[in-house]
Order: sequence, then structure tokens, then C-alpha cells
Amino acid sequence: MPGFRTLVWLIQLSFTSAAVLEERSRGSHDADAVFRPVGLAVGTGYSSQTSTVKTFKLNAASSFATIDYGAERAGWPFFDVLKVDRPLQIEIKYSETFPDLQLSSSDGPYPFNVGQANTFRVETFNITKAGRYSSFLLQGGQRWQSIQLLTDGAITFRNVGLEASITTVEPEKLPGKFSSSDDVLNEIWNLGARGTIASCVDEGSQRAVWEVDSKMGVHITNLRPAQTTKAIGFESYTLEFDAFIERGGIWWSVAHSFGILGGFHLQLVGELPSATTFVNTNKTLTPANTISLAKGYAFVNQTSVTSYLLDTFKVPFSVKEKTWYRIKTVLDPKGFLSVSINAKLVFKATLTNYYSGGGSISQSGSFGFGAWQDHAAYFRNVVVTDTANGSTLYTNSLKHQKVLAEYGTGENLASVCLDGPKRDRLVWLGDFYHTSRIIGASTGRFDHSTGTFDFLLKSQIENGQLSISPNLGYDPSIASAFAPTGSYFLEDYQPLGFLSFYHYIRHTNDVAYARKTWNQWEKQLNWLLGKISSTDGLVHFGSAFLGGADAGSAVSCVSAETLYAAADIATTIGKKAAAAKFRESANALADAINDQLWNDATGTYGLSTSDQSAFTVAGTAFCLTSGIASKKQVASAISALDDLQLGFGYKDSSNDDPETTDLNISPNTNGFLLPAILAAEDWERASELIYGVWGAMLANPETNTGASWEYITPQGEPGLGAYTSLGHPWGGAATYILTEWVAGLRTADGVEGFGYKNWILSPDLGFHMGLKHASATVPLFPSGQISVHWEIKKNGQMLVEVRAPKSLKGVFKLGKTKKTLQGKSKYRFTV
Repeated sequence: MPGFRTLVWLIQLSFTSAAVLEERSRGSHDADAVFRPVGLAVGTGYSSQTSTVKTFKLNAASSFATIDYGAERAGWPFFDVLKVDRPLQIEIKYSETFPDLQLSSSDGPYPFNVGQANTFRVETFNITKAGRYSSFLLQGGQRWQSIQLLTDGAITFRNVGLEASITTVEPEKLPGKFSSSDDVLNEIWNLGARGTIASCVDEGSQRAVWEVDSKMGVHITNLRPAQTTKAIGFESYTLEFDAFIERGGIWWSVAHSFGILGGFHLQLVGELPSATTFVNTNKTLTPANTISLAKGYAFVNQTSVTSYLLDTFKVPFSVKEKTWYRIKTVLDPKGFLSVSINAKLVFKATLTNYYSGGGSISQSGSFGFGAWQDHAAYFRNVVVTDTANGSTLYTNSLKHQKVLAEYGTGENLASVCLDGPKRDRLVWLGDFYHTSRIIGASTGRFDHSTGTFDFLLKSQIENGQLSISPNLGYDPSIASAFAPTGSYFLEDYQPLGFLSFYHYIRHTNDVAYARKTWNQWEKQLNWLLGKISSTDGLVHFGSAFLGGADAGSAVSCVSAETLYAAADIATTIGKKAAAAKFRESANALADAINDQLWNDATGTYGLSTSDQSAFTVAGTAFCLTSGIASKKQVASAISALDDLQLGFGYKDSSNDDPETTDLNISPNTNGFLLPAILAAEDWERASELIYGVWGAMLANPETNTGASWEYITPQGEPGLGAYTSLGHPWGGAATYILTEWVAGLRTADGVEGFGYKNWILSPDLGFHMGLKHASATVPLFPSGQISVHWEIKKNGQMLVEVRAPKSLKGVFKLGKTKKTLQGKSKYRFTV
């Protein structure tokens, strides 16, 4: 419609920008704090075939630019406009993969939580003059970006980039290092390192996502509703507030949980005047002068973030932009939900008439405020009353900075590691298992480890459990209020979280931190002991990510491994009674596991006492790494893995139907399995798994982010489609495995190995892979390092070189060769 486009640009001078403020200052963008693209393509559509980045122009003949940052990046997008011939509009998309960049919503949106980041992966800019433009909200993780010219005109860009929200250090510059004669392995090591770089953030580095004005209230754009912590237990209430549509409409929620259940979402869309409405506005999803009602997380469904669009109601008058309205939402005890604007009823709905995934319709939970893609609005003067008796429950002007803490929309409160940079921007307890070990092998940011533990420990509730996923912007000490709605529901995340702490202590021997936090860890461990049945001696959880929650092998074996680890830490900090208690409990649990869960017929550990014929990757992994299995059982269980083979790796359970179209391979659980395979000295199987699962992440240039993935399909593609996190440290276990088993540098077993006081150089896996050479450097705590290098010379001998602090003792082992290394800072010898 060229006539319409011409009309649009003639009247665009009245625009303000959608998800941004034009030429918003975001700092100097110096080279140390900026990610710049490595490739650019300009043409009539998307193209992954990019070349040198330079000044570029978009016009009617070439309206698309595809930008490649080369690897997983994160930050606030900005661009410099060198020249523009008239007011025009551009649409910018962000994505981890190139194929997903071409979707209408790119690889978003992500309404799972606020996460101090843009909920959307698409935003539109109105360009009226030359200068710098930048996004107010950050993109947490991306490799690809596109810019499309939407209206008539021509625009010339000089600079495009991301003001970094994470460190800009590259893997090869980290304190921890790995290299070998195989470039594929070198890139595989980088996967976990880069995933951790992208996911671990410094305190205050993730900026506030609400702006507060002392007169207008809070300004919100491109963000799912953030919930107040002051209304967690509210039920059947009436919410009133003032709203001012700057562009598009407003988004608010009621009866919303802080856990995994979502809530009711409402979106009022204004009249969408042509003078201020972007030409790419989806008027089917957001029709003018309507209120949409949804249940779940948003108004569109995306993989596991389920949403149900329940209804759309016509507003009986035109809703103007830049006009204040009083919005009233009533949750009636009889099951009605109604909305009025300026005391005029728009709709009254019977909630039981709608399907939203089955189960009961709850009217309990908090409320919050947000704005849809390219929408912007102000909110103020909130009042909540009890619908039944009219008593006042809550008031807030939303005109003071304190609202940021209450709604979890301020800057991040601690240096922590997130589940992933773009989507699950939460501090997941169990998912830190691999990240904790990757930090020790690569970034050496032990402050990120202790920061994460401190954040999680603040969420401890009376029974000893820690929140499994505290939010980035909320004070985690309020997490006990989240407990009824799911933030403690995966009970096996408690032992997985403790094992993350154990691996930190094993690497660092940070005795002071262990002593400082021990009372809280012991409280968690005592909770765990309470989950061991006095009847059968096995662990009984209510729910478990690893499967087999009730008397299962995975939950029982990971608990046994946790108790053995706890005994070691208790020993090293002088808690002899606690050490004896935990070791005795672990031994008893081990006996019960071998007595009741080992299945001679299948030659492995059964899923649970109620399903002995099935078995799992996680059960096999932890029953072997915990030391519970005998040598004969280890060999048998590893051999049984053949029945779990799926594509490049292993499916989670023998119960999983390989013909199921959505069946995926988990680098997380396959990562648990790797040490078990190596302990069995099955070098060929370990090599195949590393090259298979982690090699698949590198195979396709259009999906390779240079970081580890969350899931992969049996065919080697991202496992949850566009929803998949491709910067997920939980998928990066190969990073520390390559350091520990290919280069061969790892701590000795038990307390004697804590802090590398005793270390091992045993490059069996690297030798059996046929490598010509391998090197690794491991950062020590609080300072120092150990560096190793070995290479196979032409005469068939292995030359070994080591640099380590004199105070540490090492042993070189390869096959039957064993050599003690002690009393020197440098070692050089041949084998």
C-alpha cells in the first residue's frame, strides 16, 4: 500500500519512539564495553551470507540488513544514523539462530519472567533525524539481528552494536584455558565457557526495567507485567489504577502466581491512530478499542510457556492516547471477572466458561503492570480493595523509586549466574551444577559462584529448602511467600544445588566460605535426611526433574552422592559429628539402593521400585558417580546405555518412545553421564558422546552460537525450536570434562584433593582420542594457577610439562605409568 506509506511518513513527525527514547544516552560505548558485529548482508531479504561490516544504506531496492555478531552476545542495542532523507520506520529483530530471525516474532517473546530484559525480540523505531538511537531494554542473548525498512525513504547507518551487559572477554582470554590438536574439541570447550560468560552477571549490570516519574508514575514498555510482592496472598479483590497510553495500549495481570502457574492477563488497546501507530502493528492480535483476556503467561503460546487467549471484548467508546483513564478490574468471589473504564463497564465474564488447560480457576495471586510489544504506557494511583467487603488492601501511587524493589524491576541485586541469558533469566538452583564446575575450568569468577550461593541461601525457608529459581530483581529473602506456588516444587534440585556448592569447595578449598555458610547448608541437608524413608531406606520426593521422584534411582543416588560430599566438606571444616552422620546415612542409603533398585535382568539400576524394568540416564549417572556401584555393576550399567542411544547421544529414559516427534537429547543429563562413563574407562563411548552431542552444536553455522545448548533433537537441531536457549551453561559439561580428562588435569579424590592440594594429570581420554597434544590451565583460589601441556613426539614418546605452585602435590598417571610430582614449580619429563 504505497499510498498509505506515503501518508504515514508525512505525519510521522508527531511520533515518539516505541520501545526506546530517541537518542537515549547509554554511555560512551567504548571498545571495552561494546559488542560489534562481524558480518553484514544488505539486500531484499534475510541472508546468512555476510561480509565485512561497514556503513550501509537501506532503501526501496535494498530494504533488509542482516547482522551477525559471530557468537552469543548480550546488551542494549544501539545504532548510529548517519543520514535519513525523511521520517521513516524500521523494525529490528534479535535471535540466537538465523532461521528463527525470519519468524514474525523472531525467537520470542519470553513472558516467563521479567528478568531485567526485553520480553520481546522485535522492536520498532521511528527515525526522524540523524544521530544515535538505542533500546531502553536489553537483549539478554543473541547472535543474529536484522533491520528492515518499513516505510518509504532511505537511511544510512554508520555503527550498529550492543552496549555490553556482560563481560566482553573472549574464551581464549580467560584464566582457565584448553587447547589441543583437534580444533573441534577446542570449539567444544569454548561452548560451556561462552555459555557461562553470557549467563553470569555482575551486581548492578542488569539495569532497572521500569522508569519512575514523580508525577506520571511508572513508565513501562515492551515488558510483561511485573508482580507486586505485597499481594501474593490476595484473593477475590478489586484492582483500580490510572493508566495513560503513550502508544498502543496497556497490559496488566491479576490473580498471578510468583511460581510456575501464571495468571490472568488483560490488555487494553487504544484507538491506534494512524499518526502514532507503526505500520507493522499486528491489529489482529491487538485490535483497536478492545480488551483481551488471557490465562497463563501472555496472549500468545510458546512451547512450555503456555498461554490461552480466552476472549476479546469491544470497548464501547474510543480509547485515546495521551489521556488518563481509571481502570477497574473486579475478581468476584462467585467466579466473575469484570473490567470498567472510567466507571463504564466493558465486560463481565464467567471464568468457568473458559478452557485454560483444565483444573480449577484460581482467583488468588498478585497483580502487576506491563506493556505489549512496541506499546508504552504510564501507571499510577493503585488501590486494591476486598471485593466482598470493600476494605482497603493496598494503595500505591507508583511515583517513588521504592516500587522497583517491590515489583522486582530494579537492577539486579547480586553477582549471580542465570539459567540462560535470553529466556529463563532466573537463578536456578539445580541448573547451577554444571555452571559451578565450568567456572572453575574457565572464567575463574569464583565471586559469581559465591554470589549465586549467597543469593540462593537467602531464599531458604524454615524447613531448610532453598528456592529452586529466585527472580533476578526481587530480594530473594521474600521467597518463602513464593513457596505455595511452585518455587520449591522440584525437590531433587536441593541435592543438585548442594553438589554445586561441593564442586566449588572441591575446586577452591574455600574453607572460610564453607564455615560461614555451613549452618544453612546443614539445615538443607537435614531436610534431605527427612526425605529418606524409615521403611525402605530410599528417598521419596514429591516431584523431581530427574524422574522417579518416589523411591527412584536418580533421586536416591544423587542424594547419596550429596551426603558423601557433605561428609567431605564437614570433615574439612572440622565438623566431625556431622561428617560421621552424613557418611553413615549415605552408606545406609547406598545399601538400600543396591538392594532394591539394582535389576540383574536389565543389568542396571531401575527407574524406581515401582518401575524396575525402566532405567534412565540420570539414574545411571549418579548411581555410578556416587561410588555406590561395584566395578561389575559399573561395567554392566554402562553397557546397558546402548538401549538409550538416540541420535547423537542418549535419551533420558528407556520409557521415552524414540518415535515421538518432540523427543530431545539433554546435554544436561548427558553431561551428568560423562563422568560415569569416564570412571568406567570406556574411552570410546565418552569420545563418541562428546563429539556427538557437543559437536552437533557446532555443525550448522546458522544455529551455532558458540555457546552450549539447552536441548538438541536427534537430528542435531535446537531441541525446543525457537524457544531453545542456545547459551545455556547446563549444557556445557564437556568444557570441564575436556580439561579434566583430555588435557587430564583434575583434583585428587576426597578431601585430600580440595583446592588442588593434591592433583592428578591423567590424560587417558586425550591419548585414546589420538590427539597429538593438549594443554590446560586451571585458575586456583584465591590466586595462582596450574598449567599442563603434553604432546606426542615423532619418536612415540609423550613430552609432559607442568607449572604448579610448589606447595601442591601432583601425580601423573597414564596406563600403568605413574610419576609423583612434588616440591617444584616446573616439571618436564617424557613418558
